[in-house]
Amino acid sequence: MGTSQTPRTEGKQLTTGSRLLLLGGILFAIGLIIVLLVPNGTPEGIGIVFMSLATVPTVAGAALMLTGLVSRRSRQGKPWA
Repeated sequence: MGTSQTPRTEGKQLTTGSRLLLLGGILFAIGLIIVLLVPNGTPEGIGIVFMSLATVPTVAGAALMLTGLVSRRSRQGKPWA
């Protein structure tokens, strides 16, 4: 087995992951508002771009949070199955 992460590193991963998830949610909400409030045309495309760009921080945040949770559980020595 490799060395486990410290609780401080896990906390940083969880904090950064939650901030990235929040950023992704905000970007998605901005895009959704633009799509719903603006009539068809170029501004609607801009809203779709915002919603598409929201996937990057959302996926990165989810990955960081999952990594922090897995390392915490592994450090505690709890069984997986």
